[in-house]
Amino acid sequence: MKSFFIATACLFFTLMVHAQYKFDYTWLVGYKTENPNSNNGMSIFDFSGDTLSIARQLSGLRMYVTNASISNHEGELLFYTNGCNINNAEHNLMQNGEGLNPGFAYLSGNCPDYGNTVPKGAIILPVPETQNKYVLFHQSYTSLQGDIQIGFLYYSLVDMNLANGLGAVVNKNQLIVAGALFSDMHAVKHANDEDWWIITSKESSKLVYKILFTEAGVSQIDTQTIGIPLDDWSNGSGMASFSPDGTKFARYSTNDQVTLFDFDRSTGQLSNFKQLYADTTIGIWGGLSFSPNSRFLYVNTQAKLWQFDLLAPDVEASKVLIDEWDGFTNTSGHAIMFRLMQLAPDCKIYMNSPNGSKFMHVINRPDEPGLACDFQQRGLVLPAVNNGSIPNFPNYRLGTGYPVCDSNIVYVSSTGGFALPPVQSVQVWPNPASGQVSVSLELPLPKPSTWHLLDPLGREVVRAVLPAGRQAVEAGLAGVPPGMYFWNVESEGRPVGSGKLIIQH
Repeated sequence: MKSFFIATACLFFTLMVHAQYKFDYTWLVGYKTENPNSNNGMSIFDFSGDTLSIARQLSGLRMYVTNASISNHEGELLFYTNGCNINNAEHNLMQNGEGLNPGFAYLSGNCPDYGNTVPKGAIILPVPETQNKYVLFHQSYTSLQGDIQIGFLYYSLVDMNLANGLGAVVNKNQLIVAGALFSDMHAVKHANDEDWWIITSKESSKLVYKILFTEAGVSQIDTQTIGIPLDDWSNGSGMASFSPDGTKFARYSTNDQVTLFDFDRSTGQLSNFKQLYADTTIGIWGGLSFSPNSRFLYVNTQAKLWQFDLLAPDVEASKVLIDEWDGFTNTSGHAIMFRLMQLAPDCKIYMNSPNGSKFMHVINRPDEPGLACDFQQRGLVLPAVNNGSIPNFPNYRLGTGYPVCDSNIVYVSSTGGFALPPVQSVQVWPNPASGQVSVSLELPLPKPSTWHLLDPLGREVVRAVLPAGRQAVEAGLAGVPPGMYFWNVESEGRPVGSGKLIIQH
């Protein structure tokens, strides 16, 4: 009998080790290039092996706002999509993987070459009770009466047993819901920890669609009227997410701000609606993410990041301003502001910027309250330019016995890129200033660097160039109105230093 229990325990341990549920351990952002000397390429995040490494490669897809991928249980890439095509693990077009989201996306010029433009508009789930089969839910992008709107919700099935293990799409563009949907699609496990709920909403209404996906396919489509009518002018400006524990559903859009609900994973019912306000001072885009422990909700506008405590008696009153965009722009003139967020396997929350850049912002300790969450603007440097893309994942480990994420995963390297100039002390004086300012570096740089002065809307008002090897330069302020401004110094598109400057006359 003792031997039986030992054998059973060993078998259970073996199964648990095999079933690591590392479906979200490979991320892909950026876009392919044929020029190895360019800043472009794909940045491939690999969270497996208790480390995070990021490698640059030339081949792949052009990933734009729509982005989803799936790995096997061990974290090895299976396939990924930009909402137009599906590529396999060898970064080639999957068999029957072309032509997702038919319609306006192909007339607008975004598909098939540049990627679909629906924020978080694709998500990939393992088919319940099966092996090596996956379902991709994806939203189209369409135009009604001249206004750009999110269109239909489809699903496509992928069988990884085909094409010698590289997979093939066996059922494509199967229509689930048609007509003017809001960009708030996300997924969470059913209370049985096998099936999946997929949520999306109808714009200009309170109607929410709740799709139940089982091993038999789409087995149930329910609707519920709850919350507020979603503003069609906000469509595409934000995103939605379930909390890691599956008890909350939240979405952000510019005009509607945050709409927060409780969620019942057994029935699919939403309840206890709350509307929370962040800020709309600067910009039209934003995003949100829950902390790994599901206590804190992070909400960003284009220029500010807030934290809400969902356990507070008054959630709205718990709002804490974590940080504001520091004014940094890159050499292309792109403001490296805030856009979409995603909780990662290393328990950090990564945030992209709305324009092409080699940076991601990072919330290093999202389970901590207030400023202790340790938010770093441009905290991660990528080996290739990313154009507003970040993948979309649910909590695959909900109900498995595995934790949401693993804080022991350590970032080790980003390879295939270019040398990074050191972040160093930069002095700008006097401050407040009038007439002119002096800018000096702690150390001379081997490449030219540029000092940018920006107004609160991110528009450059003054620029001064420091040649290679030079440590100081003077910049005139003639014609610059009084007020508060942001400044940054960059070299070859990489940050050297940043700060604020008050101008008075």
